[in-house]
Amino acid sequence: MTGYLLGIDAGTTSFKLGLYTDRGAAVHMVKEEYVLLTQKAGWVEYKAEDYWALLCRLLQRLLAESGIPPERILALSVSSQGETLICLDESGRPVMNAICWLDNRSEKEAGRIRAYFGKRLVYEKSGQADVTATWPATKILWLKEERPDTFKRTKHYLLLEDYLIYRLTGRNVCEENLWASSLLYDINRDCWWGDMLRYLGITEEQLPERMGCGRPVGPVSAAASGQTGLSGGTLVVTGALDQTCGSIGAGKIFPGEVTETTGSCLAVSAAVEGFVPYCEERPVTCQNHAVKGRYTILLWSQTAGMVLKWYAGCFLHREALEGTDIYRLIDREAELAPAGSEGLVMLPHLSGASNPEYNAMARGVFYGMTLGHERKHFSRAILEAVAYMLRRNVEQIEGIGETVSGIYSMGGGAKSDIWCRIKADVTGKKVETIPVKECACLGAAILAGVGAGIFPDIDSAVKRVAGVGRVFVPAQENRAVYDRSFAAYIDLYHALEPVFGKYGN
Repeated sequence: MTGYLLGIDAGTTSFKLGLYTDRGAAVHMVKEEYVLLTQKAGWVEYKAEDYWALLCRLLQRLLAESGIPPERILALSVSSQGETLICLDESGRPVMNAICWLDNRSEKEAGRIRAYFGKRLVYEKSGQADVTATWPATKILWLKEERPDTFKRTKHYLLLEDYLIYRLTGRNVCEENLWASSLLYDINRDCWWGDMLRYLGITEEQLPERMGCGRPVGPVSAAASGQTGLSGGTLVVTGALDQTCGSIGAGKIFPGEVTETTGSCLAVSAAVEGFVPYCEERPVTCQNHAVKGRYTILLWSQTAGMVLKWYAGCFLHREALEGTDIYRLIDREAELAPAGSEGLVMLPHLSGASNPEYNAMARGVFYGMTLGHERKHFSRAILEAVAYMLRRNVEQIEGIGETVSGIYSMGGGAKSDIWCRIKADVTGKKVETIPVKECACLGAAILAGVGAGIFPDIDSAVKRVAGVGRVFVPAQENRAVYDRSFAAYIDLYHALEPVFGKYGN
């Protein structure tokens, strides 16, 4: 009798569930989007109970639509958004809304932690290139200072994956890949960072039991079975950070392979065999991989596909109302403009800049406009701007001595042939799309299979499911123009750096 594996992708604005055979073939998928709570400037929250309610609805829908008997689902695992913090009281109930990773309320606290510990020590403990308001440690310090009653009531600090596992099994456990960016876990010594815990005023007992990725936690509890429709015989297995699961699902977890995901943001991931030494001039994030003993370089930029969404909403509204496929229209227009957009260069920092600038005050800019520019140039300039961010990331990886043999493209941006061609031309690297539709869901399902003993380990599992997508080779005739445009992109940022944040918000 065929058994099935379930991968849950708990994303920032949607949950996706994928059901797979024990050979990695997709059987059925369901998805539901949700809207985050943003009542105050800089605050981004969601009700923790609503995460669970959303998962229950989707599990019930998956079972009903697929027709697969629940008892044939052997194991499940979660691919989770990072850093979203959930605080529980002694009875296991949330004491407040979950604080989403996008929340920036703790910028002051981030500065205090940076000043106290220093960027170098933070990196050597956690692998994080800087201290930002994203990291859970900064939010815990904010609670201590600004919400002391909530801080005192909190008995357990969990991240989203941990909370879903807790609701599914009743066990308070976590996996070490997701916690790397918390600033609470020492990734090289494989223990909680005691000095940080003492600085925050919390104890190890308030944190989950640590496990590796792809490790069995236990069966679905009777209570969760009643709420979800899952069988009590389904094994719950620890998952990993969504970017890690995406790389696993793509089958690209070996040194030399770089994955890029162009969704709302741009995320670049590269597996390396050893921890990258600290370098103040070339800051990177290098954290523990799901594969024990391996590390992952993670680089990201806040706005990538989100810039395209903004552009479409502002300047193609009429076409959208007429039923036009807006993103295909942007692709067609971009194809009509020449490489380099005839001197039009964009900075796509509509919500600040992350790696490598780490400048929350950076803003979006179009430079070089002339009377000869048309909408097609702006469409192409946006695609090129994201490719320039990608090239910066690739050059950072190569700058620390790592080899980039190829770029493997995922996310919504991978659907666009013109965008993939531009990325290949700008970076000078072969770009190959990943044929898997939802890599993070498949990556979680692979980890479920490892925990259930279906696959002997992660490496052998990804080799079994890897496929070949569309391949884009750099066009040498575009190299010179893109070298000039990329240099202009860099110079433009540095020229405007003193201006960012100087004139209003």
